[in-house]
Amino acid sequence: MKKLVKILALTLCIAMLFSFASCMQDTEEGIPEGMINATAPGNDFRLYVPSTWTANTDYGVSGAYATLSQRSNVSMVKYSMTDERNETIPHELKDAEVASQGRLDWFYQTECLPTIKALTKETLTENVTEPNPALLDGNNARRYHQKGQVDGAELHFIHVITERVTVKDNATENAFYVFSFIVDSQLYDTLLSHVESMLTAFVFGDPYYPENYINSMEGGQAPEGMKLASNDEVAYVLYVPNDWVINRDERIFSAYAESDRSSVSVIPYMPDTTMSIDDLWEINKQAMIDTAGADGFGEIEVDNACVVSGKLCHAYRYFYTVNGQRYDYLQVILVHGDRFYCITYTALPEYYYEHTDEFAQILANIVFR
Repeated sequence: MKKLVKILALTLCIAMLFSFASCMQDTEEGIPEGMINATAPGNDFRLYVPSTWTANTDYGVSGAYATLSQRSNVSMVKYSMTDERNETIPHELKDAEVASQGRLDWFYQTECLPTIKALTKETLTENVTEPNPALLDGNNARRYHQKGQVDGAELHFIHVITERVTVKDNATENAFYVFSFIVDSQLYDTLLSHVESMLTAFVFGDPYYPENYINSMEGGQAPEGMKLASNDEVAYVLYVPNDWVINRDERIFSAYAESDRSSVSVIPYMPDTTMSIDDLWEINKQAMIDTAGADGFGEIEVDNACVVSGKLCHAYRYFYTVNGQRYDYLQVILVHGDRFYCITYTALPEYYYEHTDEFAQILANIVFR
């Protein structure tokens, strides 16, 4: 049963900023004294946190937490200025100076604040403090502070946002960088000084790849428009669209669309006892109901006759609420050898249909061997 709970947790935390502690070891020189590196591979910055914190870098997100008993999370996430975002920015801000107050306020109000409101529902207060200037590695930034209740606990939400333009291989990239601190009010005063030290130590740099970055992509000729997202150590070959970002964490293969963080993951599970696909699903479903409540989970559609890689499988479309935020899922479960494999597509409801064709393409090209 514990393994089943872990499978559920792995599936659900694709939709969350934070999950389990990474087992990577820091080998990079230059880490500030008393701190550890909490940077996910591939990120073009360094997020350092006090050594009393636990780094979380699964699923390509740089972050950490202070304690599991109460919410106490930090993260740093890069958001590229996609064509979609560029279309929504007000005309008067299109040519404004990079990292200007107007551009940073726009990003916070359109990308960050709606998520906070969804989490806190009607309990969100006015700004705890007015947005104020800040610095991230010498770059102009803005700091925002909100407070509200989630599942009965009062939380503080602090975001520090900057914007940068970089040039690589003669190509210019514009992106926003968002540092988030989400903490229970009971821990706010204690941990605030820790967060200030993180912001002081934060630096931009070349993409980070630790020495034990072992998940090299190996396995076969990718279909047109796709790239390999697995290696020869697993019993399947996974391909994802070329513009998706691959997570190379050593425990699980997954990838996400950078525009809206919709994702796909493949999670194996070897049962301790005889069970069917439906048995596995019913256990997972009950666990989701137990954690989210009857209103926080809904089974939308079930297909017991789909075929993936020549194998009969079951597909479950459902929604699940994580910390007040609903996510939509399409999970395909099949049996290969002595294991179940859960292939899961996760998206915010408003983006669910944006990538269903791509998920179908992923399913059509996955190979079990």
